[in-house]
Amino acid sequence: MGTAAKRIARDTYMLTDTLLGVSQFLLLGGERALLIDTGYGKKSLLKKVKKLTSLPLVVVNTHLHPDHSNGNKFFEEVLLGEGDLPERGIPSNDMVASLCAAYRESSPLLRPLVGKLEKLYTVVTGEERYSPLGASIDLGGRVVRRIDCPGHTEGSVIFADEKEKLLFTGDAIGRAQWLFTDAASTTAGYAERWERLSPSLISYREMWISHSRKPLEIGFIEGFVAALRDVNPENCKKIKLKGAEEPILVHVGKYGGAGKITVWAFPGQVR
Repeated sequence: MGTAAKRIARDTYMLTDTLLGVSQFLLLGGERALLIDTGYGKKSLLKKVKKLTSLPLVVVNTHLHPDHSNGNKFFEEVLLGEGDLPERGIPSNDMVASLCAAYRESSPLLRPLVGKLEKLYTVVTGEERYSPLGASIDLGGRVVRRIDCPGHTEGSVIFADEKEKLLFTGDAIGRAQWLFTDAASTTAGYAERWERLSPSLISYREMWISHSRKPLEIGFIEGFVAALRDVNPENCKKIKLKGAEEPILVHVGKYGGAGKITVWAFPGQVR
């Protein structure tokens, strides 16, 4: 198992972990290349990047979750949204540690599996240096703009490729939206954020997300906003996780051309 490369636009590649399915994106400019996210940290990603380009590399994360950032160890510097800088704490690590501790205590037979899952889902930071993203990155004839989109995490960002008119959204939007990973976000607040963003995104061709090999059309945003606004405790399934103070509410609905959308949130976020 390794990393598969697919050309999705001119000088633009999707690099997909063939086992776990998460994708990263490589954009080539006239002077530099941009790597958006680094996956779980497989060496095959680094090999594929080196095969595709010899340009100086700028490395960014859409957010600091392990499936997007544990390959940061291969690079000297990584840029990301200020809200996700490691010195501000890594909330997902605290959540994973709490859940895994509870399952180890209650289910001794599952301890080996829990240990593997904890290792997989824990953000690991090493000797790499983290710096906050600027407003844009000029690759030489190709400018990529940062759009702040807190909600999935405090520091989540979207990257807007002004030349090819593509958006790279990480986990900021999709058919399955996890809001419980940033307890400060709310369903109504996130819906409002996307409503405000939507008019400025009409000129872009499509959105590439990290957990699908197919892009989303810009029109998906309308259904996504509707799904967020539909979430309420009465129409949600409740999932209780050991070690979590509250159950997670899961809302599933179908929204016209956007299809089925699932939203996960804590009860306190539904407002």
